[in-house]
Amino acid sequence: MSSFHLQNHVNALYAQQPRLLAFQAQTAAAFAAWKQALQATLRELLGIAGRTLPPSVKAERLHSVDCGDYVEEQYALDVGEGVRAPIYLLIPKSTPPYKPVLVFHGHDASPYYFLGHYPDEAVAQEQLAHDNNYAQAVAQAGYLVCAVIQRGFGERTTDQLTGDGYHSSCRHLAFEYLMQGRTLLGERCWDGMVALTYLQSRQDVVQGVMGCTGNSGGGTTCLFLSALDERITVSVPTCYFCSFKRSILGMVHCECNYVPRILEYTEMGDLAALIAPRPLRLVNGEYDPIYPVQGAREQFATVQQAYALLNASDRCSLAIHPGAHEYNHALSHQWLSRWL
Repeated sequence: MSSFHLQNHVNALYAQQPRLLAFQAQTAAAFAAWKQALQATLRELLGIAGRTLPPSVKAERLHSVDCGDYVEEQYALDVGEGVRAPIYLLIPKSTPPYKPVLVFHGHDASPYYFLGHYPDEAVAQEQLAHDNNYAQAVAQAGYLVCAVIQRGFGERTTDQLTGDGYHSSCRHLAFEYLMQGRTLLGERCWDGMVALTYLQSRQDVVQGVMGCTGNSGGGTTCLFLSALDERITVSVPTCYFCSFKRSILGMVHCECNYVPRILEYTEMGDLAALIAPRPLRLVNGEYDPIYPVQGAREQFATVQQAYALLNASDRCSLAIHPGAHEYNHALSHQWLSRWL
């Protein structure tokens, strides 16, 4: 290997970084102070510090479709700055009020796959074999689902699109926001916060409870949003939790994953620890090639320490399924049923 090769250099930087806000609390009071400091820093790093959620949110209903067990309604959600986010409410036909679950999709060939929308039977069978209709499945389980189409996908693109297996504007938006002191992940979290405000205003939802789940890039938003927003009472991020070093720094990943300076303060286990003592299940695939399970197990030790400190060890779980990079209905629904 050439003496000019830089891998050893970046490895050393990672190893020597002090992680200024790593979890080290020994008491509940110290945990509370640490949590407040890291949440404030995280908002700064994501570029959403200082923003105030509106007391009420405008949502225009665009269409409604009977899907058998539930009704699917599409809304245009006003998230501020002239931006509208398409959200899909999957409303059960049982008697309200319903327990709500916020759901985020990942980097799929279509961002509508998680709703159970497929172009043909062959694609449907392929996707269903990997539980990739997870928003639909949560609705079929009896919850009111709010499925958010994330910035960069579907209709939420810019003039610049990538074409590497799926069409998105992640790259353009990630770099555009970075040059303006923002991050794409921060903007996605902001959309989630506005969606939470809208959900809480509805008369057909149970107040005081809120589930959140998502897969891959949706697991990313789910984890960060749950770390920041206490209104989420049960969280199930899937196919994301891992050390940054073994996942998004260990191989090529989408540009939307990167938050400048985050390793100065924290690793992923510390971020997940912010959710304590709220119920948290982290779901990973044993053979996930881009979020290696070894990195998940390493970081979960930090999460366990935080939950043990708060006498809530039964409220955190790392659940490993025997597959690869895919959702798992059984592990997700088991946790939602237990805690939501």
